[in-house]
Amino acid sequence: MHPEAMKHKASLWDGDYGTSRHITDVHWEGDITPEELIDVADRITTEWQTIDLELDPAHPSYGQVFRLERPSQNALEDASELSIAQAEDELAGRYVWVHCYQLVEDPQGDTEDEDGRTYRKLFHTVMFSMEFTSFDDVAAKCDENFGEDAWSEYELYLDDDLPAPIAHGG
Repeated sequence: MHPEAMKHKASLWDGDYGTSRHITDVHWEGDITPEELIDVADRITTEWQTIDLELDPAHPSYGQVFRLERPSQNALEDASELSIAQAEDELAGRYVWVHCYQLVEDPQGDTEDEDGRTYRKLFHTVMFSMEFTSFDDVAAKCDENFGEDAWSEYELYLDDDLPAPIAHGG
């Protein structure tokens, strides 16, 4: 049987499989990644804790047990902190250009938050350069240069990522 024609089922549970409340079943055809399955489960309910996957009998891995558990908030925070630390390590000692901006609520804006509100980025006309030490130091420099309430976020650019100038003066 062609993989795209196979029908699979996932059961969502609000705790451990078999010992908690069964929420619902999800059916689909074809392959799905664990990330896609988690996304589907999240769209159905945020209460799920375990996903029990049942493959089509024609699938070569039929009969094996596949379960996904919701990543804990602590695990997500740890992963986020690790990726921030890795990024800081990669940027440490390099010179970066910093461009601060404020998010301004705008129905025609191109940035949308998780609540569906739209914003546009109002960039400061001045960028500044600094030796990167940490993201907190960049934020402190933004406060120092523009004031604590005068910016919402910033973008960083490496010296070699800046575009070639279009004109020279002097």
